[in-house]
Amino acid sequence: MPRQVNTKEKILECAFGLYGKPRMSEISLSEIAAKAGISKTAIFRHYKNKEELMEKMREKFFEAFALMISQLDDSRKPYNLKGVERAVRCIFDFCQNYPNYLSYFLQVSLSDELLTEGVNLVLLDNGINVINEDVFKDKKNFVAQNMVPSFFQHTLLHFLILAFCSMKDVVKINDIERYKTKVSELIYSGLGKKKNPISDERKKELDERCKLQLESDEKTNRFFNAFIQLMQDNRSSKITVEKIAAALGMAKSSIYSFFANKNDYLMNMLFQETERVCAILKEKSAAAKNPDEAIYIMMRTQANYFALRPQVIMLHGYFIFQEAALAPEDAKAFEKKAAELFKSISLAGIAPAAFDFPVNNNSVLFVKWVSGLTVSFMLMGTKYNFPPEWLDFYVSTVFEMIECGIKYIKNDGDIA
Repeated sequence: MPRQVNTKEKILECAFGLYGKPRMSEISLSEIAAKAGISKTAIFRHYKNKEELMEKMREKFFEAFALMISQLDDSRKPYNLKGVERAVRCIFDFCQNYPNYLSYFLQVSLSDELLTEGVNLVLLDNGINVINEDVFKDKKNFVAQNMVPSFFQHTLLHFLILAFCSMKDVVKINDIERYKTKVSELIYSGLGKKKNPISDERKKELDERCKLQLESDEKTNRFFNAFIQLMQDNRSSKITVEKIAAALGMAKSSIYSFFANKNDYLMNMLFQETERVCAILKEKSAAAKNPDEAIYIMMRTQANYFALRPQVIMLHGYFIFQEAALAPEDAKAFEKKAAELFKSISLAGIAPAAFDFPVNNNSVLFVKWVSGLTVSFMLMGTKYNFPPEWLDFYVSTVFEMIECGIKYIKNDGDIA
């Protein structure tokens, strides 16, 4: 006989189920009650308020995540190809069995420090090291090996989002088992290149080429200025048309003469920012003599851009890590726009032959991965306040891992 689920557990399961569909609004107790087939009042017989329910959801997620990680009995530093593939397949299977948990994590993690810190603690308890604040206190302790777990996690998360969230409608996967193998190989071996595909002398030339001097137009762009402020003060699910109107000093009805709804506003702001970055990349990428240099220029230019405009890092990070919140039609609209921009700046052709994922659009997938890694590490650097002079180390090390994978990092932290 199937196990009987009591009402308290049912409420939790229904709450997780609501995260299964893309959304940019907060989940309400009324929605949970309707899905559970009970009254909103009945929820308070089991949870005293919404905060307690959210806390129990966090606990339930941790329990499931910790159980999954514990199955990797040889998980301590799984940095050989076999260990990487075991970890990748274990986490993929977990997300495949519990897709709502991944969507929940993506939609809540940026605004819930307890959730993200808890995940890191689970990983640490099982011997999988994560970047922590102590790394940034002493430059002598900041070695390339510290970047391995973050590269592992950011790459894995990127391909999980593609496989199980709204992006699966944009880049279709033809063979999920082969896809898992390719993710593992990409983490471990990168593009299969030799170390230092670009000489130090040439890197210096490209670094000079990628320097930026930005002229801000945000003072005259009221909508974007208001958006940045709202993103800093709220997560997107708490941004409402009323808050947009208040930030602009406009009547709510006036907003609808410019945008159809809140999602239309958010997507327009993202398009505007993407166009700005791509215009800069188009200019800088003209210096590339080969695909390796094109990748390096893309990373270095974006890193410089975010260093000069730190207020927009959260915007880019949001749409990378919370693509589960984008409705399929919004994701497709954005990807169509992004693909057009990539093509216009000749980035669509930089995906190397080694990046042969079983998908219908390797070019888009490749550019998104490289760009996503840059944003992810810039977000991490912002969180831990790493000094600007360490940007060179960041870009060079992540570029080396894209080219060669994590296998070039020895256990003692030196580059192999």
